[in-house]
Amino acid sequence: MVVERYIAGDRVVADECSADLLDRHSRQNVSVRESIYIHRWRRQLPQSSSWRSYQEKVAIFLSQIGFDTYVDETIRGARGVHDIDVTARMRIASVEQLWLIECKSWKRSVPKERLLVFRGVVEDIGADRGLLFSESGFQAGAINAAQNTNIMLTSLADFEENSRAEVSSARAKFLDERIGRASQAFSALHELPEAERTAAFARYLGPPGFPCLEGTSNAVIGVTARLSQMRQALEDARFNRWPVAYFPMDLIDGEIFDIKGWEGVLFVAENLLVTCERIYEHMINPQTGVTDWRDLQPPELTQLMIAMRTSSHAARCI
Repeated sequence: MVVERYIAGDRVVADECSADLLDRHSRQNVSVRESIYIHRWRRQLPQSSSWRSYQEKVAIFLSQIGFDTYVDETIRGARGVHDIDVTARMRIASVEQLWLIECKSWKRSVPKERLLVFRGVVEDIGADRGLLFSESGFQAGAINAAQNTNIMLTSLADFEENSRAEVSSARAKFLDERIGRASQAFSALHELPEAERTAAFARYLGPPGFPCLEGTSNAVIGVTARLSQMRQALEDARFNRWPVAYFPMDLIDGEIFDIKGWEGVLFVAENLLVTCERIYEHMINPQTGVTDWRDLQPPELTQLMIAMRTSSHAARCI
């Protein structure tokens, strides 16, 4: 999923010394023509591998929590064109949020001047939030200048740690929206023309839910019921109602597994959802050689269930 949501641009990023040069030019209020010249000169500089790696780590982490991320995106603002290390977008309540991220893989702390330049870029583009990442800290002037603004100064490790609950909740919300779309897709199958509907349900190979439903159009309850249960588990987790219940696709004798933390609930939710999406896709566009829904389940989830079922009853928690 990270690969599908992570899109890399083609802008060449300047190294630390080019950023210093841009800082100096920005403080001198260079003209638009000079800024364009500096921008073109910057693109020709050799790329810093450590800087690029740092950018990608930040982008991947933001992608994992539900953002659409781009590395090296060029955005036109009200007063000029800006090269952004990482952009992150997410739609919340039908409103798209845009975060701009600048990554400083420097051996020295970030000065106030760099913060002011970045803050100006965020304001010019009209972004909702700006994140300035550095593993070497920030000078006191930069910290003071960032107070009471929409700019956050942080390291990647601190951002992951301090926003763990918020990040997990955001991922849960993202998964909940996907589950809702998947449930609607299965319901919409009943609205297909009769010939298409009959063919689609004939290709259903998921669990029947109840033995009496096997081979009927209502057999999809075996999937939709799991989606509803997983949605409830995500809601329980978001409201800190631990442990949450997990019902596997191939429910055996009414078994229920307890999930005691965010890592577990996000893992099973993602993989169960992928399984259901693949079952739906097979109903619409059948794959050759697939005869059982277990062939569509990610192997990581299959291995987890095997391990849990072979453990003692008291230890059957995730």
